[in-house]
Amino acid sequence: MTRTRRLALAAFLFAIPVAASGCGGSTSTGAGSGQPAGTGTAGSAHRVIISGFAFHPSTLTVPAGTKVTFVNQDSTVHTATGSGGFDSGNLQHGQSYTYTFTKAGTYNYICSIHQYMHATVVVTGK
Repeated sequence: MTRTRRLALAAFLFAIPVAASGCGGSTSTGAGSGQPAGTGTAGSAHRVIISGFAFHPSTLTVPAGTKVTFVNQDSTVHTATGSGGFDSGNLQHGQSYTYTFTKAGTYNYICSIHQYMHATVVVTGK
């Protein structure tokens, strides 16, 4: 798949809500499930798409209590490993990991395999 098609697919997937009951394929015991990334209300869920060797969005601002699901749409293995103790482990293409951000703060994270890939989740108070 060409990079342009991967980016178009990622943009499309980024806009589709995922049912609150789960997005499937979780590889870790992180709590909950995800919906589109962006900003939202406490208790809502969001997604970060891993595509084109980057996290989309690169900065996500959410209130405390938000579930964020990291979905690998790249053809290679990636991780979402960050401050605050979250670590997806290796995510194969199509796999996901969900983490609930319970405390306000700035959480920087990387792909531990491709350390030039980095992004941030900013968690605000409720």
